[in-house]
Amino acid sequence: MKKNTPIIKQKMLSLDNSLERLQQLKNQYKDQTVYIIGTGPSLKNYNLIKLKNFLKDKFVIGIKQSYDILEDVIDIHLLNFCNYTPIKYNKIKNTIISWIVFTPDHPYNIINNNIPHDFMLPIYRNNGDYYNTIAGKKDFENLLIENSFDRPWGPGIMYEGGIPLALYCGCKKIITLGWDIGSIDPDDYKNNKSPHSHFYKSELINNKTKDNIGYEEATIVVNSTEYLYKFLQNINVELNIVSDINPAHKSIPRIEIPEIQNNLLNTL
Repeated sequence: MKKNTPIIKQKMLSLDNSLERLQQLKNQYKDQTVYIIGTGPSLKNYNLIKLKNFLKDKFVIGIKQSYDILEDVIDIHLLNFCNYTPIKYNKIKNTIISWIVFTPDHPYNIINNNIPHDFMLPIYRNNGDYYNTIAGKKDFENLLIENSFDRPWGPGIMYEGGIPLALYCGCKKIITLGWDIGSIDPDDYKNNKSPHSHFYKSELINNKTKDNIGYEEATIVVNSTEYLYKFLQNINVELNIVSDINPAHKSIPRIEIPEIQNNLLNTL
C-alpha cells in the first residue's frame, strides 16, 4: 500500500457523493506502476508470503476475493455483486473501497446492509448484448473516466473498473496478476459445464454456484485485447500480463516476477 492512500481515503470521507470522492484519485499515482490483482486460477502460482512482501510498497488494485489474501497491501478494492461474499475489513481500514453497480437496487442494498464502500461507479450499456460492450465495440476511449463517470459495461470488472481507475490515477504501467479471462475452447463448455475460473475453492462463496465467465463472453473479451493493447500504447501506457494461462492477444507481453514464484496458494 502506498503512503498517500490513507490520506486520500480520509479526504474522500469528508465529501458527500461518489463523483466528488472519485475525483480525489485523479493523478494521485501519476507515472507509477499499478498491479491489478484478479481472482483467476493463475494466482495460485505464487508464494503468498513473497507476493505480499513484493506488493507491500506498490500501488495495488485488488479485485473481489483477492482482498481475502492480500488485504494488507491493497490500495483500492473493487467489488460488484457477481460472486460477492461479505468482506471483513477489520484489520486494515485504509483501503479505498469501490463498488461497480449495475442494477437500480444495488446502491440501496449496499447502503441498507451497511456494506463498506467509499464510492460507487454505475454501469450503463448493460442490456445483455455482449456486442454493445467495450469489448464488443472496441471503443476503448470510453474506458477513460474523464469521458464519463458512468462506466460502460465491460464485460468484466477489469474493463469497468480496474483499468479505468489505473488510468484515472495517472499510472503509466499496468501489470496484471491473476487476470486469466477464461477459456476460448468450446470443448471446455460441453455438457453445460463451465471451466473453473477462480483461485479459491467453491466453499469460499458458501458452496453457491459460481458465476464463471461463459464461452461467448470469454471469446469477445479475448478478441478485444489486441485493440486494448493498441489503445494503451497510443496513450503511452504499458500493459504486461503475469499469467501462464491468459489467452489474451500474443502482442501483449507476458512477464514473470521471480520475487513471487513458488506455489503456496494451492490450498485455497
